[in-house]
Amino acid sequence: MEFIRKKLLLFIFLLAGISAFGQVRVGIKGGLNLADMKYEPKNQTQGTPNANSLATFNAGLIVDVPLLQHIVYLQPGLMINGKGSKVEYTGTAGTFTQKINPIYLEIPANILFKPSIGTGTKLYFGAGPYFAMGIGGKSSSDAQSNVGSFYQSHPLKFGNGSNDDFKQTDVGANILAGFEFSQGLIVGAQYGLSFTNNAPGGNNDAPKILRNKVLSFSVGYLFGK
Repeated sequence: MEFIRKKLLLFIFLLAGISAFGQVRVGIKGGLNLADMKYEPKNQTQGTPNANSLATFNAGLIVDVPLLQHIVYLQPGLMINGKGSKVEYTGTAGTFTQKINPIYLEIPANILFKPSIGTGTKLYFGAGPYFAMGIGGKSSSDAQSNVGSFYQSHPLKFGNGSNDDFKQTDVGANILAGFEFSQGLIVGAQYGLSFTNNAPGGNNDAPKILRNKVLSFSVGYLFGK
């Protein structure tokens, strides 16, 4: 948590510094995530899991920094991002459902192109890397079998040890597109994909591969002109 606090303070100082430059705008945004994972269990005898989208959320701050003729922009941010998936196994013994919902503190650094498409309206599209750290979330299991049923849940643990559910860090990239209006309103969509395998190496019961995939829809507002 100390490392997360230091990263948060560093971002706040960076935000304060770049906001001193003219025409830099700060904004807020939030919305819906449809999260999924590349999920490969170590024990393949249970069958291939069917991964379904898990509805979760995104919310946070963005900074809009013009770089080239008000067409190319750097847009870093500080986001709270829900990720994960709903995984289902179906076999002769019954059905097993697991919902995994890790919550990350995420710093994206997107490069955006913003061509004008009308009076006061811009189309934006772009891409960039992100760095994220797990800060919370939970996993729940629900089984319906021939001999009965059970439900259990536990808070997620981040690390690379024998009792951890996910590695602490998630590194990947985003692609995004949307519209920006003259009043400061922004609406858009984004797709994020992990480059890293987030399965903890020290946990023999963890899956072999856990890689986040998130489709996001958001609305926001940029302050200033």
